[in-house]
Amino acid sequence: MRISTQQVFLSNIDNLSKASADLFQTQQQLSTGKRVLQPSDDPLASAQIQKFKKEIARTEQFSGNIEVAERRLELEEITIEQINNQSIRLRELTIQGKTGTLTDTDRQVIASEVDEIIKSLDSLMNTKDVQGEFLFAGNKGFTQPYTVGPSGRYEFNGDDGQRFLQVGPENKVASTDSGFEVFEKVAKVPGYVIENVTQTVQVVGTVDIQGGDAEAFGTYMAANGPLSVTVNAGNLAITDKNGAFVTPDDPAVVMDGTYALPSGTSTVTIGGVDIEINSGNDGTATLDVFDQHNILNTALDLKEALETANLSTTEGKEQFLQRMDHILENLAGVEEKNIASRASIGGRLNALEQQDLVNEDYKLFTQEALSSFEDLDYNEAISRFALQETALQASYASFAKVQDLSLFNYIN
Repeated sequence: MRISTQQVFLSNIDNLSKASADLFQTQQQLSTGKRVLQPSDDPLASAQIQKFKKEIARTEQFSGNIEVAERRLELEEITIEQINNQSIRLRELTIQGKTGTLTDTDRQVIASEVDEIIKSLDSLMNTKDVQGEFLFAGNKGFTQPYTVGPSGRYEFNGDDGQRFLQVGPENKVASTDSGFEVFEKVAKVPGYVIENVTQTVQVVGTVDIQGGDAEAFGTYMAANGPLSVTVNAGNLAITDKNGAFVTPDDPAVVMDGTYALPSGTSTVTIGGVDIEINSGNDGTATLDVFDQHNILNTALDLKEALETANLSTTEGKEQFLQRMDHILENLAGVEEKNIASRASIGGRLNALEQQDLVNEDYKLFTQEALSSFEDLDYNEAISRFALQETALQASYASFAKVQDLSLFNYIN
């Protein structure tokens, strides 16, 4: 077989180029600490490397979500704790306000403190998180959850949703609680009816409804309430939420939707519930059932009861004490719900802590697997680099000898 001079040169150049490329690649591996520099170096290992990197990035996102959830829940826990402190103070003021030795001035002073507590509660229940979203608005993060409605009472404007964050491959945790769940669903005496009197008191006392009557009255009020009750010169008119006249279950004399009341205090039955009305007290009141009675409106009830208390008569005193008892019952329900809410938050914070540990372990194991495919074995690489360097130097030296070979060197 004949080998031309050109073939000798080309073959040596190819060998030198390959040896130089191998040496350069090893040098790049040593400088980066990575065994696989591009997919063509090891296609199978490259696919595994990309898979592990995606898993690590996903786990880091879970860790970020855990931080956000913990931040929100810790803020919520602190806020609810402060609301609980205000609730305890309201209970103390209610008990103090019931004391029969207090003067009207004393009760006004207590009412002033209650008013300050209402302002504080308003701020707490409309707390925003660091992202500027209202903490207790449910899924309506940018809607203020509590505002004063046309009736002068606080209304909840959010929804009952919770914002969930993915904190693990198969684990989602609620990072917020709706005010509907935390503040509105307060256990209390069924059928508690509150009067919002705009002129003079004409509904004597609050109405206690027990058992099945409470459920029936609640259903009736859900469809028709709130009711506007007006007494004018001994005549009674009741209208529903749409302004239509309401016919009592036990009516007196009908006069175009108005009923003549007997002199003094009489009973009118509405929705299966007996309501006492005094024909001598002209004025208007709004009757509604608050199956979900939040602490803001309970505080408003307390303030109003203290400011309008009339203890000069036995009837007025009984009405005042009955109303204060209802307020205490509501506050007890508020405190029970507060405890349950904080317990739920504590449980979620513990779950987040455990999930964070699981995520860290998973990330560590994944990084170890990634390292086995991607990272360089320095001992092997350094030895290979030395061998490649020696081989390249030998190739240069041998090529220098071969390129000097020529038949003309032997012709004189």
